[in-house]
Amino acid sequence: MDPHHKAAVAFATDLMTQPKAITQELLEELREFFSDDQLIELTLDVMKWNYQKVSVALGTDREIRDGELSELHFDENGKWSFS
Repeated sequence: MDPHHKAAVAFATDLMTQPKAITQELLEELREFFSDDQLIELTLDVMKWNYQKVSVALGTDREIRDGELSELHFDENGKWSFS
């Protein structure tokens, strides 16, 4: 994996699991590869896809189709849908 991908994955992992674990060193490494706007976008993307963790942890999430996995698809504009 490229260094910028490794840094982004480390950031996403920390942001999802232990935000206080994000170190100054990691932020400095991220700034070597990404602009402030890109870091904001990365943060918001991770948070957007992480929102369901509370409902999953509480057991209040619902299945799209009972007992089946649903596939997540994106159209050419980045809009998502389940099938």
